[in-house]
Amino acid sequence: MRTRDIPAAVSEAQGLRPEDRETVRALMELYQRKLARNTLRDRYYEMHQAPRDLGISVPPNLRRLEQVIGWPAKAVDALANRSQFDGYVSTDAAVDAALASVVASNGLKRRYRKAVKSELKHSCAFLAVTARDGAPVIGAYPATAAAALWSGSLDRIKAGMVVDRDRRARMGNRPTWVNVFTDDAVIALRMEGETRWRAEYLEHSMGRCLMEPMSHEATLERPFGTSRISRAVMNITDDAMRASMRSEVSAEFFTSPQKFLLGADKGALGDKSKWDAYIGNLFAIGKDKDGDVPQFGQLSQGTMQPHVDYMRSLAARFSGETDVPISELGVVSDNPSSAEAIYAAKEPLVVDAQNLNADNGEALAHAALMALAIKEGTTYAEQAARRLRICPKFRNPAMPSVVTQADAMLKDVQAVPWLAESDVLLEELGFSDDQIQRLRSDRDRARTRALLEAASLPRAAEAVRVGEGAA
Repeated sequence: MRTRDIPAAVSEAQGLRPEDRETVRALMELYQRKLARNTLRDRYYEMHQAPRDLGISVPPNLRRLEQVIGWPAKAVDALANRSQFDGYVSTDAAVDAALASVVASNGLKRRYRKAVKSELKHSCAFLAVTARDGAPVIGAYPATAAAALWSGSLDRIKAGMVVDRDRRARMGNRPTWVNVFTDDAVIALRMEGETRWRAEYLEHSMGRCLMEPMSHEATLERPFGTSRISRAVMNITDDAMRASMRSEVSAEFFTSPQKFLLGADKGALGDKSKWDAYIGNLFAIGKDKDGDVPQFGQLSQGTMQPHVDYMRSLAARFSGETDVPISELGVVSDNPSSAEAIYAAKEPLVVDAQNLNADNGEALAHAALMALAIKEGTTYAEQAARRLRICPKFRNPAMPSVVTQADAMLKDVQAVPWLAESDVLLEELGFSDDQIQRLRSDRDRARTRALLEAASLPRAAEAVRVGEGAA
């Protein structure tokens, strides 16, 4: 089956309701239209993309020299590493326990780390909340395996799709099964034979699409966001790979500086090649037939400095485009930076991470409400009507050192003493949920022991007085 025929074949699946055919076709066409560009960004991230050859400076026989620049991966990972999901908190203790169970059973912290990298690579990733044996299952899917249609009036996805591809196929994008999510059902589309598809409806009562987007830098015009591997990033990376290739070729030539020998006979080198004569320990040439001594000289050796300066310029452009500090791109200043300069260089990336956490926090909160609805057998609207304040927790994107954070929290406690009784203080100090739970247990045991000791002291004193009176 040809690639362009796949949307029509899927939308004509046996058992698919007429009102859903156009939605399925639109989702399949959108997915195929975006797949090539998303795959290209994957290649840049994985450093498998060769730069476009300009055919100017590098000799043809050296153009296959492989050069790898990991800057696109750095653009994604530098921001993703500062977005660390750490569970949920709410205003209800029972909800806290239920959401903690959902996070643990789905490995949601680990899954979020994977999803946020896909989000930054492709501009968006998707969370899908489904049920298995009555328990909520939160799945995460990249844009290379999913697509969605946005509703501006609803301000959410009106229909979404998850695809599994047969990567052994010639084009590498032939779907083998498709799940379409609508407001009232999950449509399971399965391939039967080469061209036939069958649809099965799995009804649900959520009242909304079960998919939620995680979008990087979404706008009104681009509700699914923009990629960190932008056109500018790809262009600069191409320039850097070509510059690295020119630098490598130049370094090979500069290894042996060009020398010349004037006034020597053609047979002066004997059986030696020019390279043998250059590297030989002893090289003697007699006078020519006219009695003149041949002149030996060496051309001035080229310098690598122009290549180094150009790479530094490209790194500065890349840093300006992505907010990744230039020191993380392999460009080191001769003068060590001060602590204030290092913090100032990282501040734009920290602001980016704060915005990313705020946007992804909303998606995670919607997913939590859907998970609660599945867990309690209600609808999304009923959960939303409870007015629960569900807040996803994220680690501090500034990632301060332990000493710096401890000093800051000490000053906060001195200004607001009751903060010492809050678990927020422990979270800000970098303790994990497991460590905080152990610290709570140790604190409770210490308090209990202190109360018992305090209660036993008056009884012991009374016993002493009674004994003295009897005596």
